[in-house]
Amino acid sequence: MSSEPSSTRAGTARKHPLDELASRYYAPLLSFFRKRLRDSSEAQDLVQQVFLRLSQNPGLSEVDRPDAYIFQTASNALKDLQRRQEVRQRHGAVDGGDLNLEEQARSDLSPERVLMGKQDLTRLVAALRGLPERTRDIFMLRYYEGLKHTEIAHLHGISVRAVEKHVAKALAQVSRAVE
Repeated sequence: MSSEPSSTRAGTARKHPLDELASRYYAPLLSFFRKRLRDSSEAQDLVQQVFLRLSQNPGLSEVDRPDAYIFQTASNALKDLQRRQEVRQRHGAVDGGDLNLEEQARSDLSPERVLMGKQDLTRLVAALRGLPERTRDIFMLRYYEGLKHTEIAHLHGISVRAVEKHVAKALAQVSRAVE
């Protein structure tokens, strides 16, 4: 039995355009990310993320300059990673990462206030789960990951106005839930 894929043996089936891009750009993209990151596995993850984004673009075959488009997508993926890391660092400091145990013990949070906070959080989570998946994703990208509307629109392949509508819908539902 031949080790060639059946599509090669048949001679009539063609490779998917994304397969061709992956074979051509995988190594250059990996090199691009490795030069900018310390973690090799993170570089590989970002390469995969670039190809995922490319696979979600139905007009990929009509791109005039694929080199520029692919490396702009890679640059955007790197920026997104850096934003997520900044958000995590900011939230880590706020979540008590910088507080010592003595400061936490002196906290003026009463048991009633803690319970109310937990109940508010439960309502918030329920409201988020009640959102349509795309609306929830857009809301999380905007308020948790800190992405701009234009970046979210690009990621989801929708207009900025559609992103604004999703965000408004999510905010309205979340606001009703916690009031």
